[in-house]
Amino acid sequence: MKYPEFLSSAKRHNYTCKVLNEKIESLINDELSADEYKFLVGSLYYLAGYIIECSLKFKIFEISQFNKTSEVDECECTKLGIDYKKRIKTHNFSKLQDYLDSLISDVSYKSDKEEVNKLLKQWSPEIRYSNIDLDYSKVKTLYAHTNNFLKRM
Repeated sequence: MKYPEFLSSAKRHNYTCKVLNEKIESLINDELSADEYKFLVGSLYYLAGYIIECSLKFKIFEISQFNKTSEVDECECTKLGIDYKKRIKTHNFSKLQDYLDSLISDVSYKSDKEEVNKLLKQWSPEIRYSNIDLDYSKVKTLYAHTNNFLKRM
């Protein structure tokens, strides 16, 4: 994978989130089973998190002046002094943000809304396997935040 593909992935996830959000909105007043609703809201949450992760990774490589045609791997990262295993191969937003902050200080994935930050803090890729109840209005606010964050990339 080349680093511009992180931004492309974030944009694809954003589009999928847009479609999911529209589907949820269209079904809110219709007959929708609790399981279907939970699945759609959970998927929106899961993919919104990946918008943040992919965007942060893209920005790290962009700021680091990583070669756009090089594969993002341990060897290429080492050439620029990036510890791939410690700094990149993570799904932890805080760790990615800490590293990005060491490169540039004016980009943050965090929100000014505590409910969004709580969802961001709880996010992990394993969320896709869980069966948790999520408040759609909060997940919708999170998605709006991730969409705005992506626009700044």
